[in-house]
Amino acid sequence: MSKKRDDITAAAERLLYREGFGTVGIDRIVGEADVALGTFYRHFPHKEDVIVAALLHREAAYMTALEGEPAQPRGAEAILSLFDRLLDWAEASDRNGCFFLRAAGEHAAPGPIRKAALAHKQRMLRLVTARLRLGGWDNVAADRLAPTIFVLLEGAVAAAFTLGDRRAVAAAKDTADLLLASDPGAPA
Repeated sequence: MSKKRDDITAAAERLLYREGFGTVGIDRIVGEADVALGTFYRHFPHKEDVIVAALLHREAAYMTALEGEPAQPRGAEAILSLFDRLLDWAEASDRNGCFFLRAAGEHAAPGPIRKAALAHKQRMLRLVTARLRLGGWDNVAADRLAPTIFVLLEGAVAAAFTLGDRRAVAAAKDTADLLLASDPGAPA
């Protein structure tokens, strides 16, 4: 990526997350990025292109934050550490909700924006499944538990950001811990 493209993408992410997709026009993004309008259009022919780039930019930062240290936790810690990382993210972020759900909500028609939001949620589900396997659950148990853990993470995001209640992440983690401890397929 070029420096100008990076600047535009970062500016778009900041503005769109803070103010919403419908209220931020290209002129605001151009001004925030301090680039010429022609430069913007050279990198992003359509507004939806910059929105997708902003979503991917946010996802890269979010996934890096969730994945955290390269440690190889075993057992329930492989999953519970995701909640710890989510709490760190929540503490460091603005309280404007899930960028991806907001994008999907404001762009309900099929298209690249909705596709990018859906792809993010699918990556999250795959991350949870992989973490369960890393923790020692077999493939069947990981596939069975992953959707529930995913919903706990998503619910924690919604409550922590939307309601401003950071305790939601801790409550979701406690619930995940109980679920994992009571699972008959839990590793020994």
